[in-house]
Amino acid sequence: MEIRARAESHFDWLIFICVLILMGFGVVAIWSATDDQTLTFANLGVKQAVYGIGGIALMLVISRIDYRLIQQWVWVFYGFAIVLLIAVLFIGQVIAGSQRWIAIGSFATLQPSEIGKLACLLALGVFIASRGSQMQKFSNFLVTLLIVAVPAGLVFVEPDLGSTLCYGAIWLSMIAVSNTRTRYIVLTAIISLPALVLAWLFVFHDYQKERLFISYNPYKDPSGDGFNIIQARISIATGGWTGEGIFGGSQSQLGLLRVRTTDFVFSHAAGMFGFIGMLGLLAIFVILIWRCAVSAENARDTFARTFTMGLTGLLFFQAFVNIGMNIGLMPVTGITLPFISYGNTSVWMFLAAIGILQGIRRRQMALGFLPD
Repeated sequence: MEIRARAESHFDWLIFICVLILMGFGVVAIWSATDDQTLTFANLGVKQAVYGIGGIALMLVISRIDYRLIQQWVWVFYGFAIVLLIAVLFIGQVIAGSQRWIAIGSFATLQPSEIGKLACLLALGVFIASRGSQMQKFSNFLVTLLIVAVPAGLVFVEPDLGSTLCYGAIWLSMIAVSNTRTRYIVLTAIISLPALVLAWLFVFHDYQKERLFISYNPYKDPSGDGFNIIQARISIATGGWTGEGIFGGSQSQLGLLRVRTTDFVFSHAAGMFGFIGMLGLLAIFVILIWRCAVSAENARDTFARTFTMGLTGLLFFQAFVNIGMNIGLMPVTGITLPFISYGNTSVWMFLAAIGILQGIRRRQMALGFLPD
């Protein structure tokens, strides 16, 4: 009873508040970006609010579960994720040339690649923890690559290059804090260079190569692939210091900025809230990622440390790449902005991961393992 009482008092409210602010920001931005600006389910912002409420309930429930119990079901969940990733290639909806979504009635869709991210966080954490000092063996290092390569390969086939890169970020973040030998990581990096060249020559589609080039020179195709990149930059610029109001910038109001509820929601929000508003958004992300990193640093068992660091790395990677592609620093790869971009599966999986992090923190602090 004493341990339970201590756990109740060590819920990380700063993480929770940051998540709520980001989700609230996202709901408002998505509502504004949707053509039907009503309070009905015809508006994606209203749907996102409903998804968010369900996700928060899921997070709170998971945070009360002993994370050691969750570890016992990790491989079942991982297998379920692989089944979904295979299924989507056969029964998934094709949108904009990618087969990434499985319809759930008429209300929502399921994106297996997002479920796969959480499955990899859990599976890698459990495997690395089970091996301990044996992670210095090259064979165990190769198994960690395989755990990530299977779902990442299936996601790449959809095709979804952005999510594929996210799996790499998860692996690197977690393997960096394991007991593996540094030379294995260096060797992997060296081998990856010629592998990337071969992938560029023989695996990447022509349209993927073209999009990467146009990301840095959108005026090469101003009415085609470069059109939305140009509109995103104009939207950010016209937002000025304080923004153009709740209905977004002129590019959104004229319908010129596309996919403004997902990949380019940052550009739409910049038109709404301006430079000052975006600085505030960045500050919230920095605080959230910092708190997650602190939890990873203070964790006292291998699973807790690797899982939390993997989540930290994923949050940082997705936020950095998405914002970077909106302002022209990164290529357009279809990576969404955590807690803000529209999408039920992404929100649910990130909130579930935050719930596990909260569960780790609460139990370890209750046992006196972590500082207040």
